Amino acid sequence: MTIGESRSFSRTLFLTLFLLTVFVIIASYLLVLLMGYGFIFFTSDGVALSMRSDSFPILLFLFLVWFYTPPLPIGTVFGFIWIVYLFCFVAAWKWRESFHSVVRKSSSRSFRSLFSNFLFIMPLISGMVLTAAWAIISSQEFIGVPTGQVSFPPSMSPQEIFLNVAYGPVVEELGFRLIPIGLFMVFYVFSARRRTAGGGLKLFLASILYPEGAKRMAGLRNVSEQGIWRGISVSEWTMVFATTALFAVAHIINGIGWEAGKVTSVFVQGFFFAVTYLAYGFEAPILLHWFFNYYLFFFNPDVLSKFFPGTDPILTIVELVILGLGIVGWAAFAEAGLRKLIKRSTKGQTVPVPPQATLPS
Repeated sequence: MTIGESRSFSRTLFLTLFLLTVFVIIASYLLVLLMGYGFIFFTSDGVALSMRSDSFPILLFLFLVWFYTPPLPIGTVFGFIWIVYLFCFVAAWKWRESFHSVVRKSSSRSFRSLFSNFLFIMPLISGMVLTAAWAIISSQEFIGVPTGQVSFPPSMSPQEIFLNVAYGPVVEELGFRLIPIGLFMVFYVFSARRRTAGGGLKLFLASILYPEGAKRMAGLRNVSEQGIWRGISVSEWTMVFATTALFAVAHIINGIGWEAGKVTSVFVQGFFFAVTYLAYGFEAPILLHWFFNYYLFFFNPDVLSKFFPGTDPILTIVELVILGLGIVGWAAFAEAGLRKLIKRSTKGQTVPVPPQATLPS
């Protein structure tokens, strides 16, 4: 086997394993999405909860606009947010390049092209964020910086806890990403667009729902053409860090049990939420947040053993796969960064050319 054939075989093997891993994790997303629906509407405590009414918090702009709805049927509210998650999965399948298109063309294109669809790359990103958060929390607790833990009243049923956990991603992404960064993107796109670019309602909505698409419509630098670092402007990065910092601080001042160590891990999560919003659209931060709240809730052994015992071994394996994928992702990221540093350090070096020898006449 030649060197070229060996490299081709290694690439094919790696791509095949990666595709299988992605399919398994995405299948688990859909399984857990259905488990959450059944947890509320097909358990006795869940049905009783769904028939009650309660007020729900609405966060519209960071800490500035926060109010409660009038009493609403809990079953209706959960059904609505469940549909929002389902709609986000559909949007993630179709935007920027469709999931099936990326899969179909994966063997003939570079690995970087797989990042064209968020649903396809979500298992890798979520795994990387999960392993990063775990490493940060473990390191901090090792040196005595406490993270804390959410404390729910002992009287709350698992279904009530799940309702609070599942509701969070929608209202928090609305208040910390979609509205503040979205409104900034409206101002940025309309003020920086080229004169030949169209305007109106379509560009306004795209700026909030799909900033990447709005920038392409306006003829501005964007992620799909220039990559993350060049495709996101300095002013956008400023909004990313500002909203992420406020998001991190919010977790320790809300009085639900988190301590100072929570700030750093939440900052990393919020950073990825904001960047994926700019690169992929509104569905990306909601689904990443869904992963940490709704999805991981069902990896709790107490919940699985009592309500879904048959899925325990399946989700245990999936959890190990996700963590492994996250570690591989960070290793690949580090290796790519190291190669860039080496390339930059050798780029400026000139190879001395020996003087040309002269032949005696």
